[in-house]
Amino acid sequence: MEPKKLTEGSDEFKELRKEWIATAKKAKIDQLPDVINSMLDGHEHDYGTICHVTAIAALAGANAVNNSEQGGITGYQAGAVMWEFIREFLYTSNKTGLKITNYDNFLFPQYGYKFDRTIAADNWKELQKAAAENMIESEAAHEKYLKQLDQYQIDLAAFAAKYPDYYERKEHYDHLSVGTDEERSAYYEKLDSGFEFAPQKPSSSAAATAVYAHWRKIVDGIVPFGFRVAE
Repeated sequence: MEPKKLTEGSDEFKELRKEWIATAKKAKIDQLPDVINSMLDGHEHDYGTICHVTAIAALAGANAVNNSEQGGITGYQAGAVMWEFIREFLYTSNKTGLKITNYDNFLFPQYGYKFDRTIAADNWKELQKAAAENMIESEAAHEKYLKQLDQYQIDLAAFAAKYPDYYERKEHYDHLSVGTDEERSAYYEKLDSGFEFAPQKPSSSAAATAVYAHWRKIVDGIVPFGFRVAE
């Protein structure tokens, strides 16, 4: 039997999603395989619907643990679970903290402080620390780049001496960066044949970019984007 194609935004999928969420919230641990497979078996998901299925599967897992004998977590604990999942699923490399803005709070005047352009002192310290680490790594990469650039100039001069027509036929000797299917095919043939290409110029480093200057300001205590550090 052909799997049924599901499309995000269709009425059929909206109804299925409601049913799957309701089931996920009541899931028990021994039911998890069936809950997840019921969303996959017999369905062909598109780019969007598979995202919903993945999220609902995670929701089922969390509720199954909470519905067990050791469950019954508080709202505060649920917040910790949410952040744990967000970090481990998507933001594993985050060093300085994350924030969720609940715009429903715009409806209540007492929550105006939540929308101040402020950053917590602890987050600011972590940002300064991360910026300093990035600068050290960037400076080391820049030193390496300068050495590679010197060597490139030496290698290029030697190559041009060996192939005097290099500057007139650079496209013939240089590696292909972008091109048509036909140009890529010809390039791969040259690679396979052992063709001697010209030396490749090294990529510039971040130490010479606006990003590095931005890091420098952070390290120097200048808070960007019109923010201020909250006391």
